Amino acid sequence: MNMLDSFKEWLKTAPEAATIEAREIAQDHDPDSDVPAALRSIRLPATWSEPAARALCDLLDTPRPTKTRAKPGLKAYAGLVAQIPAGQDRALENGIEPTIDRLSGSLTWAVARAGLLDDTADANRLRDMLALSMLGRFVVPEADLWRHGGADWAYGDSIPDSPDTASPIRISASAQDAPERLRDVAQNELRASVLDVGARVMKDRLSTIGEACRRCSGETERFDPRQNAALARAMRQALRDGVPEVAVERALALAQQGADDDTLAGLAPEHLPPQRCVLDVAPSLSEALEQDSAWSFGPQGGSVRARGFRNTIARSIWSFGAPQLSFHESPQETGSVVYIDLARFLDETGMRTDLLADTVFAWTTALSVSAKTDDRVAGTLSISGLAPLLMANGIAYDSELGRKTAAGLARLMTGYMRQACAQTGAMAPSLGSDITFDEDELPPGLQALSDALKALPTRFEAKAALSRPGVLLSVLPVDTSIAPLFDTDGLGVAPVTNAITADFSISGGSVLRSCARDGLTALGLNASQIETAEDHAAGHGTFKGAPGISFEDLMLKGVPLDALERIDDSIAEGASIRFALNRWSLGDRVCRDVLRLSHDVIAEQGQSLCAAAGYSDSDVAIADRFAHGSGQLDDAPSLSPDQRRVFSAPSNRAQLAMAAALESQMSGVCDTRLSLAAEATIDDVADLFDLALKVGLRQLSMRRTGSGLFDMLPAIDFDKGDYTAEPQNERIIERTVEVERVIEKPAARRKLPDRRKGYIQKATVGGHKVYLHTGEFDDGELGEIFIDMHKEGAAFRSLMNNFAIAISIGLQYGVPLEEYVDAFVFTRFEPAGPVEGNDSIQHATSILDYLFRELGVSYLGRDDLAEISPDKADPGGLGQGVEQEKLLQEDASRFISRGFSRGQVPDNILMFAGANKKAANANDGGDIIQDEIVQIEHSTSSSSRPVSDAAAYLGDPCPECGHFTLVSEGNGSRCDACGWTS
Repeated sequence: MNMLDSFKEWLKTAPEAATIEAREIAQDHDPDSDVPAALRSIRLPATWSEPAARALCDLLDTPRPTKTRAKPGLKAYAGLVAQIPAGQDRALENGIEPTIDRLSGSLTWAVARAGLLDDTADANRLRDMLALSMLGRFVVPEADLWRHGGADWAYGDSIPDSPDTASPIRISASAQDAPERLRDVAQNELRASVLDVGARVMKDRLSTIGEACRRCSGETERFDPRQNAALARAMRQALRDGVPEVAVERALALAQQGADDDTLAGLAPEHLPPQRCVLDVAPSLSEALEQDSAWSFGPQGGSVRARGFRNTIARSIWSFGAPQLSFHESPQETGSVVYIDLARFLDETGMRTDLLADTVFAWTTALSVSAKTDDRVAGTLSISGLAPLLMANGIAYDSELGRKTAAGLARLMTGYMRQACAQTGAMAPSLGSDITFDEDELPPGLQALSDALKALPTRFEAKAALSRPGVLLSVLPVDTSIAPLFDTDGLGVAPVTNAITADFSISGGSVLRSCARDGLTALGLNASQIETAEDHAAGHGTFKGAPGISFEDLMLKGVPLDALERIDDSIAEGASIRFALNRWSLGDRVCRDVLRLSHDVIAEQGQSLCAAAGYSDSDVAIADRFAHGSGQLDDAPSLSPDQRRVFSAPSNRAQLAMAAALESQMSGVCDTRLSLAAEATIDDVADLFDLALKVGLRQLSMRRTGSGLFDMLPAIDFDKGDYTAEPQNERIIERTVEVERVIEKPAARRKLPDRRKGYIQKATVGGHKVYLHTGEFDDGELGEIFIDMHKEGAAFRSLMNNFAIAISIGLQYGVPLEEYVDAFVFTRFEPAGPVEGNDSIQHATSILDYLFRELGVSYLGRDDLAEISPDKADPGGLGQGVEQEKLLQEDASRFISRGFSRGQVPDNILMFAGANKKAANANDGGDIIQDEIVQIEHSTSSSSRPVSDAAAYLGDPCPECGHFTLVSEGNGSRCDACGWTS
């Protein structure tokens, strides 16, 4: 085999690609666990990004023998021999080197066994070419090859069978039952969507039951819905959503035995996705559509209107994204798939066609020889990175030159595959029509493509009998597990959607993509012009010098420098100017004294003060674009219309035209998957159907973005409260004859009184002082909280302050306090530990746990969240009489704020310690109402005057209210608390 040393020459120009370094990768772990994440050391090239390193780490997940020896009785070929384990010790492969060694070694060994290598030198050359093409990521194998490729040869391990993928359901459009089968497809898609929703809702409801059990304190109460209010709500919601009673009962029993959420979710049925459906469309339909005539279902079938049948197909695709369309018969892909990234073959000198030739030749040889003899196709070379290649050379994706260049690349790769097939005796693909470029038609970076096409031999001269399966050249979608390995700007033949990429190492966090920067250079722009274009697309990362709202404009208004720097830091981190300019970045003093804003405006518009400061929406939009950029270059004012076209997003029709150009020069299929906008109509789908049928694509899939149950339902939160229990006054019902329309009012914010009641609770949690301030509505409901923590860091204090503001806003918009209590109690993080200064809570697992347990005890009567000291837990109640007597003797006015009442506290009020009383309804589970402090004003009537001396009480409870405030009156008794008489 006569091979060039192009890869070794490339390695001399890019030595960093072979510089291997060790990195520590954090393994997946439970974020709620206190155990730190395990680190795994993995070796890979220094040029690989962190996502690529993590993807490789995830792929190398199978332990392999640490020591091997040559397999006895097996002949070595070209210095290569299969291995078997030499011990029981196993470990995960530690990086790219052993992975590439087993892949390249096993493939080279297969070629040597077939007698296609002359000597050991040839074997080493082929092995080096395969290894270097993977190291430089000119070639990215599929996930199964990364995991198990060559493991039988390198370690003696058996390779697991690839999972059997269900063959698609094929429907012939020319069959008489095609309309009925299309309706079946639609019904199956809808049924699968409904079953998927039901399974997800059931899993969510059962997990909520387990969470309610875990969060409640106590041993028996946590599993008793009569004592655990959150559990009762979860069970009621599950039953209301249709979860079977037997599943609810089993979930509760499993939770009592300590089962986790995965175990509870196992009670729900697994969803099986619908089988893929492919509709084979005959070319004769195209002529019938153009003539708007009838179309026959074969010689013995009936006929239908062609456009009506076409509209039925388009309606199914518009609704469900199914069926997949096939307009031309194509070979079925079998065997392994390797992706060739065309963008990697570009360097400072232009397109490296010599590297491309050696890559295609080596992998075609390896795949065709290593395939099983009964395979119809030995493997597939899949084209990737076409759009970045075009953009880097200043060629528009939606242009005649772009389509001609793509077809020329496919023809060149097909020609190199034919040369490899001639050497190995594999079935060779056929060449398409000849493609030639004029002298100055291609940019300088792609001039090598024109020269290579001219030198490409068109005759196929086989050196051996054609007894091996061939290799397909296709365009297949890239699996998500290997997509990060590419580290490129585009996958497959999909267009580059935007001109910027994230880079958090710089201010602003965005830079131009490398292909976009190279494209601007290829278009003749100088460094200053490229910088101007980058500022437009990626932004400046600051609002200094911005139009509309700027650093300088706010400084002229008197905003201090430290506040402006806080705003600028928020913008540099990616925040919109609309929200960076808020009361917390400015400070209330600046808002009040500098911007002259009232307290009400600061409170109501504190999250965004742009409008209050006199800035319009257009000012905000202009400043945001200056700071964060537009993300595109197709609207850059510094570029000409022809230059902008290079960076514009191509239409769906342009993508169909590109796929047709590629398939005209390929043996395989260009798997075209179009994503339509959510507002696309059925007619839009029908137009694309007509175009694909006209150009004769082999395969086409279309799906409307944001359509169907699969896209809509994951964004719905089913646990936002009891929707059926909402009050009637929250809905407006309009009736017109027999039509009823329900219009939901938006939630209105309930304003707190300017002078409000509340209390301040000081406590120490794990040695950290916490001050809780509450504000109440006139009816006594909680309306706001403030959290102060001293001797803490500024970031932590600010975070707690903003958290309190978020809770307060939710309370004022009607979020029940019960929801916050159920969500935050028993959360676990530091600081935590003993609680000092609170008479109801003795220990807390976190600051949030303490705060919301305190609010639950004080405002909701949640005794289950309180921890009573041992002396108060005496079931006999011994010793409590003294405390009750002391309480009665205390001055009731000390519980009323003299500041709130401006000193007008009446001195004729008494304290009564109310006894516990049961709820009247026995079905309520015996909920205990908290002891109350009853305040009764003295009356002028002597008959209703309460007794001031506690010794005058009879000591018996009042049968009406339960208080021990009965006094003798004539022949009977009277209750000072409620006025009951006998």
